[in-house]
Amino acid sequence: MEVEQQTKQETPQLPDPDRIDISETIGGSQTRKYLNKHVTPALLRGMRLIAKNQPEDPLKFLGEYLIQESQLPQTSPATNDPENLPDAV
Repeated sequence: MEVEQQTKQETPQLPDPDRIDISETIGGSQTRKYLNKHVTPALLRGMRLIAKNQPEDPLKFLGEYLIQESQLPQTSPATNDPENLPDAV
């Protein structure tokens, strides 16, 4: 019976095709590079604003901030300082 349990535990699970391979992402995959270049900076700026302002509906605030951010001309990240942007409420 112990052998049966080991066999069941050692049977590999098929990967879910809808999930990103974490080991590939940690290694610097194209997906990670793309997100770090195009999404992460704006997301972090929006999250800093949420932490500072503590809006009643933080997800709505973040969504509106990201929409507003997406409409700005793409420049260097330092130029898109959240302190210089209109309120995203």
